[in-house]
Amino acid sequence: MSGIFKAPKMPGESEEAKKARQRAEQKAEAAEKSQASALAATLKAKKTGGFKMLFSPARQEGPQPQKTKLGGGSD
Repeated sequence: MSGIFKAPKMPGESEEAKKARQRAEQKAEAAEKSQASALAATLKAKKTGGFKMLFSPARQEGPQPQKTKLGGGSD
């Protein structure tokens, strides 16, 4: 009669489920690390890129002349 009031026990996690969960966790960690490194690279480029662009060869050539006017008419 004591079995009536006890909740049934849940079966344990199978080996396949454990391996799948571990693979998913490793995949999530790898994705998180790659996102962090991409963010760090972006921030580094923003910090140093402005100074480097001042001395880039494209900037030393000067601006290109415009071929059309703003009003829509051409030269």
